This record gives sequence, C-alpha cells and structure tokens, in this order.
Amino acid sequence: YGESPFEFALGESGGSLQLAIMNGQVKWPSGPNPPYPAQLHQFVIWMLQTQVALRPCIDDIIVHVDKLLSKFTP
Repeated sequence: YGESPFEFALGESGGSLQLAIMNGQVKWPSGPNPPYPAQLHQFVIWMLQTQVALRPCIDDIIVHVDKLLSKFTP
C-alpha cells in the first residue's frame, strides 16, 4: 500500500502514529477490489501483536509464508 498499516492514524483528527503503534491499531485502505487478500492482512496483524507472547516466532512465520505462497501463486 506504500505506507505502514499504522499511518492511517495521521489522517484522523487527533491521530498519533505512536499511539496507533502502541495500541496495535491497524487499518487498511478500503475499496471494492483490495490488491491484497484478507489472509495477508491477518498475517501482518498476527506479527504486530502488542503482547509479545502472542507474536509468532520466526519458524511460525516461515511456515505461514510458505502456506500463503502456495495458496496464492500459480
């Protein structure tokens, strides 16, 4: 999308990038034909968990990336 998923906060009234990051507030551009699948959004949100214990380890990330690639590449 050309910007971090937290940057939406800058365009909102009283928005703060730091607060969006600290609170894990992620927003994606809306539209009828999103360029990326919802599964990719969910994956990014999973990796950006504010609670460290809920974040995936690198092995989990590798497995998940492999699954996404096999699902969305011909």
